[in-house]
Order: sequence, then structure tokens, then C-alpha cells
Amino acid sequence: MFAANVSIGKDVQIVGKKYIAIGRGSCIGNGSWLNVCVSGSNIRMKIGKCVLVGRQSVISTGGYLEIGDYCLFAPRVYVSDTDHVFTDPAKPVIEQGATLNRTLIIEENCWLGINAVVSGNITVGRGSIIAANSVVLKDVPPFSVAAGAPAIVVKMYDFNTKSWERVRNEDDIGRIRNSNNKSGLPTREELQKVLDSNCKISRVNVSFGGNRFL
Repeated sequence: MFAANVSIGKDVQIVGKKYIAIGRGSCIGNGSWLNVCVSGSNIRMKIGKCVLVGRQSVISTGGYLEIGDYCLFAPRVYVSDTDHVFTDPAKPVIEQGATLNRTLIIEENCWLGINAVVSGNITVGRGSIIAANSVVLKDVPPFSVAAGAPAIVVKMYDFNTKSWERVRNEDDIGRIRNSNNKSGLPTREELQKVLDSNCKISRVNVSFGGNRFL
């Protein structure tokens, strides 16, 4: 189910199209792969409105995968909730199945840098940034910057001071969380309304995803 003004680039492979929903104005860059491993009666992959999936990216699900509105993916980003099972070293990995029925959610207005990997049964909180070449294997709090392999939180936005504060340890994370709880951390719905009111585009510029589009 693709909404209006969705741009699909050249050489994009889509497996399980009827289980994928893409919001209006989103752009899937050249050479990308959208993959639904398991069929069913419901949408398995949901991509919000005005989302850019950078060229040569891979988005794959064996459960449920959601990408919120206004997310920006650089080229060669990998996002998947499923993984191969390797329990028995005497048996080919390809025959051991996969980890299915997980949920991976990237909330609204997240930016994933080039070659970033997000994998597992996890949530990347709204308004977060994942640095280039990072590997995210656990939840990222809302309005955070995560970097490294495996990725750790290095900055968080403090809505009280209205600034990105450096994170050095768990105490810093707790302090900023407490500050945001007092000032009121925007919910997903509240952030969506703010983004909608501030957005000046109706669709992602297709030149960001490549130069040939259907």
C-alpha cells in the first residue's frame, strides 16, 4: 500500500510488496532492497511520510518493522529485526532458520548516517541520530546521538537547557532523562504534530535517492 507521491528508484527490489505500507512523499533510493521475510494478513513493514531511504540500503523484517515520519537514511543503511540462527556449528547456518516475530521501530525524525546498522528487537527513539558506520544492537533513548560499534549514547537533547548535552556515563543519561521528564518529553504523537506544522515539503526530493525514478 503506497501513498501518493512515493518515489521508487532504479533497481529497487521489493519482496512482499502487499505487506509494505509507505507514506506520502517518501523516497526509496536507487539499488535499495525492501524485504518482508514472512507473509501474513497484516502490514509487516510500515514506512512513514516524507522518509528518505538512501540508495543501496536494506530494510528487512521477519516480524514487524516501522520507520516513523520524516526519517532520513544515508546510503547503505541496514535495518533488520531478523537474524540467522547459528546454534549448531555442525549444521549449515543457511539451514538453521532465522529469528522471527521481533519488532524493530525507528521513531519519527531520526537520521541514520552512511553504513549505519540497526539490528534486533529494539527501538530507536524519536529525534535520534545514529552516526556513520555505527552498529545499534539495543534501544536508543529518544532525542539521543549514538555512535560506535556497538553503538553507545554520546549525547542527549535536554529540553530544559534546549541543548545537546554530552553523555559520559549512565549518570549523565539519568540526569538528562530526569530533566526531560520535568520539562515534558514530547510523545510520538506530539512530535508528529510539531513536525507536520513545521514541514515545508510534500515529498522528498528524488535527487537525494538517485537520478532515475519510476
